[in-house]
Amino acid sequence: MKPKLFILKMPFEDGPGKMWICSHCALIEGALSVNTHWEDSVEVSRIEFPKPRKEVVDILGEENQWLPVLILENNKTITDPVEIINYLANEFGGAAAHP
Repeated sequence: MKPKLFILKMPFEDGPGKMWICSHCALIEGALSVNTHWEDSVEVSRIEFPKPRKEVVDILGEENQWLPVLILENNKTITDPVEIINYLANEFGGAAAHP
């Protein structure tokens, strides 16, 4: 099974006329942009902001919709963006987050 990475599509609206980015997802997007080979080994899904986030709920349940999330075997999850980046770098090579 390929790991599954869920991040928000950005920008997104949250409140009438208020556009946002998710800083955690933006960090992941930056890492993906310099480690383009990760998308060969990881199923990346960019999903809409509003809840329920069906794609995530179907795997982890309604109480676990926090994004970003990297889902590994046995539905083990990583939600910290730096930990996600470092996991992907360790598993698939490429640039990790500088300490």
